[in-house]
Amino acid sequence: MNRKILALMIAVVVVCLLAFSAIALSLSPFQGTPEELDFTVSGTNECLRFLNSTVSTAYVPFVTGANENWQLTINCTKMPGGTNGWTDVYICRGYWDMGKNYTCMSEDLYPILKEIESADAQIRIGAPYIAIFGGAIPQSYTVFFIFPPGGQATFQVILKQV
Repeated sequence: MNRKILALMIAVVVVCLLAFSAIALSLSPFQGTPEELDFTVSGTNECLRFLNSTVSTAYVPFVTGANENWQLTINCTKMPGGTNGWTDVYICRGYWDMGKNYTCMSEDLYPILKEIESADAQIRIGAPYIAIFGGAIPQSYTVFFIFPPGGQATFQVILKQV
């Protein structure tokens, strides 16, 4: 009887350690090496509410190396509403790449919603989002923005070392 309890306790500890290791690796802030990005992403929405589960969202995951600075530019080339159209920018300190082709649905972000903060910035035609990321230690980030409602929107994303 005592051997069965001991064996069960050991099995539970091993399973817990394996689960903890898997979670720690999946949440690791450093996913790969820094690399330049240059891509275009397009989409549309019926709604601009971030918490609505069916809102189409674009994201840019990236890492920076130690003592490196990287410039992220998100330029809107097509926006519903023209120069009056806009979308907000959000940021997560951590690497998230659970979507496809740099897009996801907002419901995919529910597990990390607490880590996503407003970047206090907007993207408009002629007014891109430009920010410098980096520092003394390697960092990882994911920048999010919602495709605005009212028609097709297209954004060019460029990440380059500066």
